[in-house]
Amino acid sequence: MILSGDSRLLRRLLRNLLENARRYGGSGEEPIRVELSRTQAAMQPVIRLEVLDRGPGVAPDAREKIFEPFYRVEGHSEQAGSVGLGLSLVKQIAALHGGSVGCEPREGGGSRFVVILPAPHQPASRYRQHDDQPGRCARPRQDSPADRSISS
Repeated sequence: MILSGDSRLLRRLLRNLLENARRYGGSGEEPIRVELSRTQAAMQPVIRLEVLDRGPGVAPDAREKIFEPFYRVEGHSEQAGSVGLGLSLVKQIAALHGGSVGCEPREGGGSRFVVILPAPHQPASRYRQHDDQPGRCARPRQDSPADRSISS
């Protein structure tokens, strides 16, 4: 899967989501789960990144507020030493990359943080796959006449 963007900022986005899940994600009995998929949204290819935890969850009226700078959920944030900037940065980084972030309840308890980012269009692979060794690529594929552009 290919994701275009500022690698430093995208690493910060993921680090902040993981740190948030570690701080508020519950007792640690169940590991934090990260899911990455390529899908469609509004007829466009997107990358969907999900970070799931088993913490106390986020109240419905706070699911948008938690992405505001310096907003902290009462009770939990004070104990964890948060200043309320991590999720705000996640939202800003997602927006800079043409994406979005949201928080949903997780079935069975906890939270699901979902980041949607535009996926670059992937051209067909220029390498053909070995028939006898799936997953292994060989020499560059020969362009067919249909692949060549014609110029005059």
